[in-house]
Amino acid sequence: MSLIDPQSVPRLAQHYPRAPGLLRHNLAAEPLLGLPALAEAARALPREQVERRMHDAGNGEAFRMIEADTHPADAIAAGCVNDAWIMLRYIEQLPAYRALFERLLAELAPAIGPATGPVCDIKGFVFISAPGTHTPFHFDAEYNILFQIAGDKVFATYPPAPPYIDLARREAYHVAGENMLSWSPDYAAAGTEHRLAPGDALFVPYCAPHWVHAGDAMSVSLSVTWQCRRSRAVADALWLNPVMRRVGLPAYDPAAHSAAHAPWLRAAARRVGQRIGLL
Repeated sequence: MSLIDPQSVPRLAQHYPRAPGLLRHNLAAEPLLGLPALAEAARALPREQVERRMHDAGNGEAFRMIEADTHPADAIAAGCVNDAWIMLRYIEQLPAYRALFERLLAELAPAIGPATGPVCDIKGFVFISAPGTHTPFHFDAEYNILFQIAGDKVFATYPPAPPYIDLARREAYHVAGENMLSWSPDYAAAGTEHRLAPGDALFVPYCAPHWVHAGDAMSVSLSVTWQCRRSRAVADALWLNPVMRRVGLPAYDPAAHSAAHAPWLRAAARRVGQRIGLL
């Protein structure tokens, strides 16, 4: 059986890579995404890549780690994640999950490949969220499909442009990895809210700001993310921007260029500079 509803592939092609779009999948009964397997995965991953955070944070500052004597895998195995947000980061390190993600992206290749070329840097994240969990406003510098496995949630997306995200925030991410964004009540009506139940999936465009709110039951979601040649060039150019300013040259701003325009020269300059030790 296909992992993706075949009708969702041409539907994704209509949205990808610029606009969010809903898909359907057949992963809700996948054993690797059940709580027993996820508890095993949590123990197999490096401990620092299994995060437990506040589930009711109103902003990025409050979305802090929770220190506990027990391993998060214990709560996952018991099925009682009632007061935390747990993330398994980089789960593609485990061979069975890597194979699953490669199957998923192979089925979606007819929609992805013609627009952005072959996928690279595939990563996987599993989110196990207590009822009512609020994930604050933030962005991810990657292409992302979130697959809802259990429970339900509202996932609100915003355009990857000012006022929701600006050049300074994008540069800060590529320097320090910080992806939280400032929230304004004025933004509330501007987002597009996607209601996800098991079997639903959502494509989230590169760097699209978003917030997430889980429903009344524990939620399990899988995010499969990837890069392409252009997105890697954009990341290199953003990293190089402070250097360009210091020598009096203009910074690269993705919001000022079309998706067809990529900063190949700047990306190459960064790579050469790193190779010879200048950057």
